Amino acid sequence: MNGKRSSTYENDFQALDRVARGITAEKLRPLTSEQRRRWEAAKRGRVKKTRSADAVPTLIAVAPRLLRRVDAYAKKAGVSRSQVFSEAVSRRIDLPE
Repeated sequence: MNGKRSSTYENDFQALDRVARGITAEKLRPLTSEQRRRWEAAKRGRVKKTRSADAVPTLIAVAPRLLRRVDAYAKKAGVSRSQVFSEAVSRRIDLPE
């Protein structure tokens, strides 16, 4: 990986095979932190925005440490960040969810 890029037509299987065979363990290296961040984002894919018909997008300021904790909780619970905030606010002001 010397920085040059070549374009290989995706249906040219012989060319793709040559490229694949040219990748050896000696040429591989660990991902940088930026590459790792981009890889993880690509694996997750685009977030599907599902919101109720009456939901309103809102910009709020949250401390970075709290936001990291909210994101970790949401990921573990399998819910969206918006849902965590919405449920927390509903509980705080005693509204039915």
